[in-house]
Amino acid sequence: MNIETFKRFIDFQEPLLCIQGDIFETPADHIVFAVNYPNLLGQYNNNQGFAGEVCRKFWPGLDNIQFEKGEIRSHLSKGKCFHAIAVHTNEPDGWNESPELIESCLNRLPVSSVEVVAMVLIGGGKSGKKWKSGVNNIVGMSRSCKTIVLYIKQIEQYQALLSIGLGYRSIPLNLFPKTKKYRAQLSA
Repeated sequence: MNIETFKRFIDFQEPLLCIQGDIFETPADHIVFAVNYPNLLGQYNNNQGFAGEVCRKFWPGLDNIQFEKGEIRSHLSKGKCFHAIAVHTNEPDGWNESPELIESCLNRLPVSSVEVVAMVLIGGGKSGKKWKSGVNNIVGMSRSCKTIVLYIKQIEQYQALLSIGLGYRSIPLNLFPKTKKYRAQLSA
């Protein structure tokens, strides 16, 4: 689905906004989510959180894959293409590089920049809270050259993001001053 079709579907809401809803019901063809790469002890666990849900519903065996840092793997299931991006480890400081890794992975994703890419709030789950993921993950999403639509299932998180201007009829992520300046530098 291209961006114009997606805009019509969501009644011309601007792209790169936060939408409250279930990402599995998105009309977008591509869903991106985070997975762990091994921590310093060689441990990784991709059978919990959102990755675990994708594993159970759409991608059996995902939890057995040992990802390398910054790796992307894609899987087609039930008409959607799921893209796992390895952007964190579950250990202290394991999320520090996530914004840069998210941006890098999204830019390397084999998806046109006019196609809609649906994403969940990376770091917004239990693992992200436990290992102190930051809101900066949103910056990594917004700085990429892809058309991102951020889906938030939990109403509390959605309301919190609305309060900082990331929601329906609010400022699109791509218009944030830092992001706009950064993208201008990329295209120069």
